[in-house]
Amino acid sequence: MGFSVYGIVDPRTKQFFYIGQTSEFELRCHQHEEGGQTIAGLVIQEIQAAGLKPVFVVLEQCSERRQTLMAEVFWIDLMRSRGITLTNAQSFEGYAARAEHRKALRTHGTLEEGLDLESLAKGRPLREGRRWSRKEEAMMRRLLREGESIYEVADRLDRSVGAIVERQRRPSQERSPE
Repeated sequence: MGFSVYGIVDPRTKQFFYIGQTSEFELRCHQHEEGGQTIAGLVIQEIQAAGLKPVFVVLEQCSERRQTLMAEVFWIDLMRSRGITLTNAQSFEGYAARAEHRKALRTHGTLEEGLDLESLAKGRPLREGRRWSRKEEAMMRRLLREGESIYEVADRLDRSVGAIVERQRRPSQERSPE
């Protein structure tokens, strides 16, 4: 099975506005053309309302899922570094830690072992869903007391803002013993 990393171009601006990856390129193009409620879907609806069609471009072919996810991260980072605004969730400013991981990929050509490429490619914090340690929770509380915003704390801990909010609400007896 092969995988494709692809981009969608807005024919009105001749600019890429989305980068994705799939093992079923034709099916995925059709799904995009249906235009959902995502930001990319809304852009596609605008393109279609103008009487045009989005242009789908295969940027890279890969043989393995891991390679595909790494390639998707690379292409998103490349487009952003060239000033192209993408509609992908991970393309919006927010979690500074993600930028550091992308920088490491550019610099070293490899990502650390055990890195959740699925999460990175989807723009999620890398520690999403993992258990909290006491040290990590103490750091969260200290950073908040020191006046860092919830967004800065999420960046520093590589957690989602929702996870920080939820952790703040938990009484001390419900916290994990790690």
